[in-house]
Amino acid sequence: MSNSGQDAGARGAIAALLTSPGLFVVERRLPKVSDRQLTVLQAALTSAASRFSARGTGVRLVGSIFLARQERLLSLFTAESLEAVRAVNEASLVPFASIEPAVELPGPGLP
Repeated sequence: MSNSGQDAGARGAIAALLTSPGLFVVERRLPKVSDRQLTVLQAALTSAASRFSARGTGVRLVGSIFLARQERLLSLFTAESLEAVRAVNEASLVPFASIEPAVELPGPGLP
């Protein structure tokens, strides 16, 4: 297969992933945040996602990663829509910088 054929196939796969229930990354800038504050923030996100999920919204917090040197918290959600992720994050009262659709790419040896 030529590179243009591979590129078109990859674009099609990515487009399908972005339009189906998928992954979203929420970015937060957290200068000078303590470990205790990170624990409280994560609990607020978990609680908000659980409340929305119990109502049938279909939003789930997968987890978060804190990049200390960059003072950034990246939280990964699965949801039907970006709007659902936005609603959960607004309900958590934890300010965020952005919400972006994400595509999970398999590691070596994974399908």
